[in-house]
Amino acid sequence: MEEETNEVATTPGDNTSPRKPTKAKILKDLKQDISSADSLRLEMVAKVETWRDEYEGQPYGNEQNGKSEIVSRDIKRQDEWQHASVKDPFVSDPDIVKCKPVTFEDRAAAEQNELILNQQFCRQFPRYKFMTDVIKLNYKEGTVIVKTSWKYSDELVEEEVPVWGLDLQANVIQVGTKTVKRLKVLENKPHAEVCRLEDVWMDPTSEGDPDKAQFFVHQYESDLSTLRSTGKYKNLKKLARAVSTGQSSTGGDDVSDYDPEDETEFSFSDQPRKKFLIKEYWGNYDVNGDGIAEPIVCTWAHDVIIQLESNPYPDQKVPFLVLANNSTPFKIYGEANAELVGDNQKLNTAFKRGIVDNMANSNNAQKGIRVGALDPINKKRFLNGKNFEYNGSQGDFYEGSYNQIPQSVFAVMEQNNNEIESMLGVKAFSGGISGGELGSTARAAGGVLDAVSVRRGDIIRNIADNLVMPLMRKWMAYNSEFLSEEEVVRITNDEFVPIKRDDLTGSVDIEIEVSTTEGNAAKSQKLGFLLQTLGQQLDPEMLKLIMAQIAKLEKLPDLAKMVEEFEPKPDPYVEKLKELEVAMKEVEILERKSRAMENQVDMINKQTQAELNQARTRQLISDADLKDLEFSQIADGTKHAQEMDKEKVKSLTSLAGKEMDNSAKVAVSKSRTPAN
Repeated sequence: MEEETNEVATTPGDNTSPRKPTKAKILKDLKQDISSADSLRLEMVAKVETWRDEYEGQPYGNEQNGKSEIVSRDIKRQDEWQHASVKDPFVSDPDIVKCKPVTFEDRAAAEQNELILNQQFCRQFPRYKFMTDVIKLNYKEGTVIVKTSWKYSDELVEEEVPVWGLDLQANVIQVGTKTVKRLKVLENKPHAEVCRLEDVWMDPTSEGDPDKAQFFVHQYESDLSTLRSTGKYKNLKKLARAVSTGQSSTGGDDVSDYDPEDETEFSFSDQPRKKFLIKEYWGNYDVNGDGIAEPIVCTWAHDVIIQLESNPYPDQKVPFLVLANNSTPFKIYGEANAELVGDNQKLNTAFKRGIVDNMANSNNAQKGIRVGALDPINKKRFLNGKNFEYNGSQGDFYEGSYNQIPQSVFAVMEQNNNEIESMLGVKAFSGGISGGELGSTARAAGGVLDAVSVRRGDIIRNIADNLVMPLMRKWMAYNSEFLSEEEVVRITNDEFVPIKRDDLTGSVDIEIEVSTTEGNAAKSQKLGFLLQTLGQQLDPEMLKLIMAQIAKLEKLPDLAKMVEEFEPKPDPYVEKLKELEVAMKEVEILERKSRAMENQVDMINKQTQAELNQARTRQLISDADLKDLEFSQIADGTKHAQEMDKEKVKSLTSLAGKEMDNSAKVAVSKSRTPAN
């Protein structure tokens, strides 16, 4: 691998332009950022160490020999009470990410983002361990720092592929096989890890907003073997020489790489596995000398820069997320719950130590005998637990016991425990809460339980809104840049959905569904009441939907799926009755249709008969009119006159015909006579 040099470069063609800073200058400036932010980090580390000691129940340092050294662990007990209920919404549901499109054009992108984010976070990512660490540190240290990254690895594999050819008939056939090398992707997914608070330096000028931070520096342990396997680091030969000599490249001991928090005494003797500290700087710095700071990442160890490049992530932001518990305005760090109830734990510790010391210094189980009450033989029997004889009364014997502890001590302890529970919003239901504390009425009891659920809901929303949702947004941006062109997300055992990289860049809103036990129980109760009131009137498909939703709220996804896919097996007897009923209805319909057709034919026949009767009636009327007309004409002589006129016309026609015949004959005879 070629060694990089720290040469000074200038902008070509411009002698007045500022020069690019050298590697030594860059490293010096970045170390100065770390030094400036170190006071804030050390101040927070000191507080966190105190909170850890109180959480773990470490001795306070005021213990005395012969006295009780017990430490009340109220802070850890409260954490254990609420830990499961806070973690459950993030790990119980197989799909907690819901993506909503901003516009109708983003619907497809939102659906695909939802599929792939649920696949990555709920199936490919160890979310149970991740959420356990986050919630523990949020309660224990008050601040959780998460670093996001992208994991990628591949290898060249050899595989045999068929070789195709043509036979004499021009058909495609396999003529053999050949071995080819193919790049096989082993891992290609986003990742997130929880960082130790002591190993991170943050910009103190960010005013409590991580997005405004100019830089984040993460320190972690690694080795030369790991660095070489990634293939993205340079100057590793130079680093190997520095690691082997135990000195920095500038000479002298590199005290900046000393890790005071490392309690591991084990170390590897071989160079490839020997651990050393690496600092990774993410932030804005002017590496081009143009007066504008751009996002970069710089990694070094033993004063050897092994990585210096632009921020590779598409959002151009530092890959860190900060979750603060009980956050204070304008401060990036949060407060652990030990800050709230640390004094109360000290009080309980004092009470318990006093009780233990009182009981330890009592004469419990000791026995006393008045002098002369027993002779030596009976005294020996008495001490051995056997029957004995004595002189005197029963008062001659004394049996010691624990000293009576004043009831006021327990009253003060109970009051102190109630104060702890009220400040943290967590009720210890195994003795920590009673009917009297809940109130004398159902409304009062509901108020106490509502306050507990509201407090827990606020903790859950803080984790969801300030850590999980920003994490999903970063993963979504990384997916658009680093996912392969065709990524397949398995939805069921036999169904696969292809995810196109171009479709993952849509503008969508991410919603994390956070459910609580109380909220789910309330929704389930409302749906159950709906079934009771409208169950007899609802369609069976609607009943299945409601029952499946109740099963999901009760965290029974298998039952919900079975309810949704349930199809009742038909009863043969009932099905036969249904078939017969349908057949009977069909026969009735056919009969009704035939009757209707008969009625229609009858109607046509009747209509035809009516028309025939009407025609006959008109004919009879016409005949009667003709006869009446003929009778009237005979009566008034009209008939006789018409007959006379007809005879006259006939005779005239006959005479005219004879004259025409005669004329024709004369003409013919003239034409036949020869001329003189």
